[in-house]
Amino acid sequence: AITSHPEVVGFGDRFATGADFSEGVLFQDLYPAFGVGLEFRTNFAGAGIKKVKGQDVVTDASQGGLGQYALLPESYVHWTKENHKGKLDDPTSLSMLMNRFAPHWDQNKKYGGEGGLKKAKVWVEKSPQNAVLSLFLEGVYNMPILEDGSIAQSSAATKKTGTKFLYMTRHPIANVYATDIFIQQAMGGKRDFEVMLRNYIQLHKYMQMDAKELNSPVMWVKLEDFTENPSKMLKRIFSFLEVPSDEDIVRNVLEEVGQIKSNPNSKYVSQWCEGGAETHKDLITK
Repeated sequence: AITSHPEVVGFGDRFATGADFSEGVLFQDLYPAFGVGLEFRTNFAGAGIKKVKGQDVVTDASQGGLGQYALLPESYVHWTKENHKGKLDDPTSLSMLMNRFAPHWDQNKKYGGEGGLKKAKVWVEKSPQNAVLSLFLEGVYNMPILEDGSIAQSSAATKKTGTKFLYMTRHPIANVYATDIFIQQAMGGKRDFEVMLRNYIQLHKYMQMDAKELNSPVMWVKLEDFTENPSKMLKRIFSFLEVPSDEDIVRNVLEEVGQIKSNPNSKYVSQWCEGGAETHKDLITK
């Protein structure tokens, strides 16, 4: 819905990018996708963490995967400005990312296939893995590169940001059940319920940790609030992004998006009440 705004641009559909759901993490080389899209290589096995000199390390990029990648060692999965400082001291890091993303923003069909970077006020990248990459991404996108190609060392230069972070969350039970259905029906795999729930909790821990450290503005949105009142929530989001949020804009965006289910969690609540709570009752006491 956000990228339907006339001043906001995304990557377009999967046919434009060649990546599932047009998620940028799947077609760039600067940071890992944490095994998402490579689950078949491990047959949806556990995270595959190995001990090396007494430390938990990941030795295969296919480890992790949907529903469990946040459970990988923090040093591997939680990227910050400190633990990947080397990449943030290298101006080619920004070039690598923009060389992948910028053409899709610029050539988006909504602007006739050209000029998207100039015509749009907001450029969106919405990969779920951004939840564990926020601090690092803030560092990359706000890299203070000088005319000679070097990076300014002044602390003042790093305080000005051109980024904003929008965290969207969903009720944990609904999130886990929805992920489970996707893994089974779209990917032909299987994940343990407890693993996916622990993954959800760990993801939110990282998001909350990063939100406190970001210099950029941060907004939290619950999926349930959006589906209950899309107009109200879109107005808030567009105001946060500092683009027009009048009634005509919001109405046109919603018309383009189409029907939005008012209670997408209802079937998952029923599933939990009809047996899930009993099956997983041990998790409630943990």
